Amino acid sequence: MTSVCSGKCVSVSIADCGPDTNPFCGERSCCGSTCYTNRIIDLTPSAYSAIADLSTGLSPARIDS
Repeated sequence: MTSVCSGKCVSVSIADCGPDTNPFCGERSCCGSTCYTNRIIDLTPSAYSAIADLSTGLSPARIDS
């Protein structure tokens, strides 16, 4: 996963998926003037802090395969 804002990347494994993703529909996060909608993946604090500051809470990211 690569942060769109910082360009930093982190490798993660998918551990679980939730049954109720509707609360995340339409959720928006921005990087400068570019905004993205919908949460795709929820990272552990350790993984998130590798690509963004934990205080931001949400950050646009690209899932690399």
